[in-house]
Amino acid sequence: MKKLFKLSIILLSLTFVVSCTTDDLDPVLTQDKDLASGIKNVADLKSVLNSAYDRLSISGYYGRDVLIWGDIWSDNAYANGNSGRSFWNNMEYLPESGPSWAGIYNVAAICNIVIGADHANLEGNQAEITHVVGQAHALRALVHYDALRHFGQHFVNGGGPSSLGVPYVKTYKVPENLAPPRDTVAQNYADLQADLTTAIGSMSPAFETGGDKTSYMTQAGAYAIWARVALYGGAVVPSLYSAAGTAAKWVIDNSGAAPVTASSYVSHWSTDNASNSLFELAFSSTDTRGINGMMYILRGQAYGDVRILTSATNDVTTAPDLYDVYDANDIRFSAAMIGPERGFPTMLGKYPTNGGYDNVGIIRIEEMHLIYAEAMLRAGDAATAKTYLNNIPAIRGLGADYYASATLANIMLERRKEFAFEGLRYDDFQRMGMDLPLVDVIKQRNDDKTGTPPAFGSHRRALPITMGEMNANPNMVQNYGY
Repeated sequence: MKKLFKLSIILLSLTFVVSCTTDDLDPVLTQDKDLASGIKNVADLKSVLNSAYDRLSISGYYGRDVLIWGDIWSDNAYANGNSGRSFWNNMEYLPESGPSWAGIYNVAAICNIVIGADHANLEGNQAEITHVVGQAHALRALVHYDALRHFGQHFVNGGGPSSLGVPYVKTYKVPENLAPPRDTVAQNYADLQADLTTAIGSMSPAFETGGDKTSYMTQAGAYAIWARVALYGGAVVPSLYSAAGTAAKWVIDNSGAAPVTASSYVSHWSTDNASNSLFELAFSSTDTRGINGMMYILRGQAYGDVRILTSATNDVTTAPDLYDVYDANDIRFSAAMIGPERGFPTMLGKYPTNGGYDNVGIIRIEEMHLIYAEAMLRAGDAATAKTYLNNIPAIRGLGADYYASATLANIMLERRKEFAFEGLRYDDFQRMGMDLPLVDVIKQRNDDKTGTPPAFGSHRRALPITMGEMNANPNMVQNYGY
């Protein structure tokens, strides 16, 4: 049965939980006391944490926008403004109106409530309580990673580990922590590792049961998140590449998940908690984002804003578009997956259900194979890297030796094919230190109004801190260039 993230009466207080700003985190709110006193047992603790999963799934977060940005900021897609809504396609942000970070810190606040509860005095199985708290640590890490990759200065104006990261908020409404300063990027990664290490050590497979188990964070999910985080961070802290490989290999060997075959590839997108899933967000026909969900923004008759970016010149040598990179017999390029809709090239097969209530995958096992391939290549083991790079093409019927060699270019290519419209493409350009390709000067609006996309190092390659946060937090420092 698909999980519904419905809030219990105890969670009425969470209406007041928002970002880490001083006005929103006033410690004297009566509702805070009600919430603290209302958590009596493990069921209450799980109910509170369920609201964190719910807030991850809003349209302004993983329910739509974060997945869209990763493609429209890159060379995969563009937003045509069909519905009149803005999806920050042009990368010309203003602090007054840019994408907000409130949703990220909403989730962090809820996680901190769970982590800060009086666990020893809660009724219920203490091992299960520890498991729930482990989930909260993993989710807290995930959202701070999201904040870092969107707002951190590690790839801007010289960047590096000592550049400004984001506040890593570990408490809920502690008076002395209501105006947190920005940590360095290096400290962010230390905190991310600490949270995920705690999560992995706290969660137990004994409580990871049922057909919907990957709709909740699991031990394997936490390892997978750490693999993704460490791979991204390796560009700043090179030792993290090894950590990424170790985490990814653990997931491959221990999660029970496996890449889907060509025969099940199309159908698995409409299958909740499919065999390759490591962590996904649950939706149902009664718990749907409707026209603000992924299906409508990609395919809706009046709402199909996000389309595949195709080259006006069809010059596949300089800036190949998404159509160009697939072999004709690649199941990922089949008519069920990619094709025209209303005259526009469109992603058809991911998020396919009419009504927009497919579960939204956050991370799956295929990513672990490619992370491990890259980690091994960077470690000098090209043979192992080639094996894991070819695992996905092989199981999809493209040949066991599809890539003749393991190179960063080939790994980037396979990641592009596999994860199109899953929000990863832009981050790959960031961590590789690459400029963004100009595929079509007319359709492509991520050109910073200069005719070309922002080069690597440009201040436009990070979002501005919103004015709400700047005005509320006297310790906040705005990003370079804004």
